[in-house]
Amino acid sequence: MSGKDLLRTLAVTGLLLVTACSSADQPSDDTADPLRTGLTDEERKLLSEAEQRLITDCMRDKGFKYGLDPAGPRSDAPERRFGLDDVTWARRHGYGLAEAARSGDREGKAAAEQGPQARYLASLSPRRRAEFDRALNGTDRAAIVVPAPGRGQIFTSADGCQADARTELYGDLRQWTEAKAAVVNLEYVTFDDVVAQKPYTKAEADWRACMKGRGLSYASSSEAIGAVAKENESRTAQKAWKREVTVAVADAECNRAAGLARTGSRLQRQHVRDAAHHEFARQTRYYTQAVTTALGRARTVVGSA
Repeated sequence: MSGKDLLRTLAVTGLLLVTACSSADQPSDDTADPLRTGLTDEERKLLSEAEQRLITDCMRDKGFKYGLDPAGPRSDAPERRFGLDDVTWARRHGYGLAEAARSGDREGKAAAEQGPQARYLASLSPRRRAEFDRALNGTDRAAIVVPAPGRGQIFTSADGCQADARTELYGDLRQWTEAKAAVVNLEYVTFDDVVAQKPYTKAEADWRACMKGRGLSYASSSEAIGAVAKENESRTAQKAWKREVTVAVADAECNRAAGLARTGSRLQRQHVRDAAHHEFARQTRYYTQAVTTALGRARTVVGSA
């Protein structure tokens, strides 16, 4: 999966409202620009940890246990908005199709076995489970409704421990939710303009020519991934893995040679910066102010734990 198909799977309701999980949460490359359009990995980790600690404390005060499951490891998979250009990763993982299937098996097994949090919830009576849900998620999960550019609307609670934690970190919850929803969607709403620009279409044509020279005729990296996945359904695991790696490595090498991902990322940074300063300036200003304040508050929360 790549391009806008990948962006479409991100920043949905759950992802928009947590600081830890958005592909748009990348640090701005313009150090002179006072407006933020994302976070560093360190900042994201700090804010997520602070939010979880605030929720845990709040739930404990209400008589519940929360945060019993450890956080899972972050994936090292490269971003593929403009295709895969990490040749080393492709040699090691292919497109990640086989690993994704194995991960799904592990998640299913883990769900069957249940973690500490699930076992705790299962130990509660139906009435206490309902009280747990209200304590965490509030009395109305659609109390706050804000626009998500290009995607419709985002709904979230105005009360409950999760809402209280975000309010403590980011300030006004409605303004924060709207600002977050706008900023994490900047790459999505600018994507079509990026891929229509001549530098990008030229790089894409060069990628296709490179792939064709290797006997691989695909219109895009997304098409290549889909074709490999379909073809491999009728192959043995060993042959499927060999084919996946062969195509993925060629894809990455041609992407790098054509400068496809580099060109797309460069153009998108320009479009995102323009959108942040103009069409979405109000939301980006609040996002910048809220994140700056939240980082200071998060250091206090984590440092005092």
